[in-house]
Amino acid sequence: MSIAAGLRTQVINLTAAISFLEPLLDAVRTRLQDVQNQLDSIVYPVLTLPPEMTSEIFIHCLPSEPEIVFPDDAPLLLTRVCRAWRQIAISTPALWATFVAEETDSIPRLAEIAKTWLKRNLPEHSFNSFMKTLRRHSREMRSLELQMDGQDFEDMNAHVLKDSDFPMLQKLSIDIDDGPGDSAAVVMVDNVPLLHEVVMIAAAPSFVVLPWQQLTKFTGELYEAKHCLEALCVMPNLLECGFSAFKYDVMEDGPSDAGQFGTVSHRNIEHLTLSGSTFYTDRPFGGHILTLIILPALQTLEFSGNYGFDAEELDSFLRHSSPPLRKLAVCPLEGGIEVRLSKPFRNLTRLVELEISRPVGTFVSGFLAVLSCDSSVLPQLQKLAFLGCHIPENEEDDIEPKLEANVDEILRHAAEPITKRWAILPGCAQLQSFCVTSESSAYFEEDLLPFRELKNSGMDVYIGTGGPSVV
Repeated sequence: MSIAAGLRTQVINLTAAISFLEPLLDAVRTRLQDVQNQLDSIVYPVLTLPPEMTSEIFIHCLPSEPEIVFPDDAPLLLTRVCRAWRQIAISTPALWATFVAEETDSIPRLAEIAKTWLKRNLPEHSFNSFMKTLRRHSREMRSLELQMDGQDFEDMNAHVLKDSDFPMLQKLSIDIDDGPGDSAAVVMVDNVPLLHEVVMIAAAPSFVVLPWQQLTKFTGELYEAKHCLEALCVMPNLLECGFSAFKYDVMEDGPSDAGQFGTVSHRNIEHLTLSGSTFYTDRPFGGHILTLIILPALQTLEFSGNYGFDAEELDSFLRHSSPPLRKLAVCPLEGGIEVRLSKPFRNLTRLVELEISRPVGTFVSGFLAVLSCDSSVLPQLQKLAFLGCHIPENEEDDIEPKLEANVDEILRHAAEPITKRWAILPGCAQLQSFCVTSESSAYFEEDLLPFRELKNSGMDVYIGTGGPSVV
């Protein structure tokens, strides 16, 4: 057989095979179309939600604190699920209100993120190019957090954010890694009528030109005492303020370094938080700031982190300021703080709420004993909380004895005075709330019984680990 004849035979056979398979292929196509129609008819429950509800769910996908957002995190991830979700995500301003810039050279796919977020392409992965893009969209921003070194901070004075408009900006955070240099104050932003909160880390207010007088909330971290006082001087309308500092040197960070300010009086601050450095937890706050300030409107005072609580310092502050202090919170990072039962507790005549974390055993027993019989100690107290209490352990296994009061001791010492304050001790307000938290949920029933009775009689009682109360 010739080659041509052989090829003709193969063509005939293939044609016959195709004719045979064509109906089968048509049947497969029909079946596939039926399956697709069935899939298209399915309505996913999540897609039946009103867009407003879906939008609210998307907002809860965001981290509690602003942080760098990558393509595989919310909100960018939400835009890649389906067309409907993409439209809802893009139409939800709260998802795009904050963009944190921190070491932008190290962010993978920065151009892609910025293109979606700011609707522009970045020419290169550099700090300056990113900041230029940021400037083009400054009018849309509500929150801005910048972390940079001192040189980049000074460069901004020349060509990056100066003369930009931020009409929607409400919060600004600035973290200077190496500290700014000795150049003139940096002009950070312009036209910020809604700016009311600023966080400064390792940079004093004098390093930045901002509309300080309009601020109502300020946090200064890694501050010396003089920088704390400077902040109070340039922000007369503050309502809430927090300082985190540490003692660089005994001679360097005492009252002498703040002598240029003298005693600073601020008539508007209602909430003050003092904490030790979160970076140098082995060094206490070194400003003795309470002895240098007068806050006649203060209602809430919180000592947190590794701030060294000083009863004499607090007593001096109370005598000079006479504030209507209603809440005092002492919350160390770890280990017990020796809160002495001394003059401050007799001067806190308007205090309504007292919260002490990891209390020392000697304080707890003495404080509760006085509370049950002396109406001059916290006569207006209505809420009392002991948080993060020590868990009883086998003392033989402890290399060092624990200073913190364990939760069983607190419950045993507290039963009688809390009951008396609930029944209203003559000359005192009724104690309405009592809270004890620890890391263990193992309690003795006889210790819990008095508090079950108090709760049944109407007192707000919580004992537990942060979940449901055991009473």
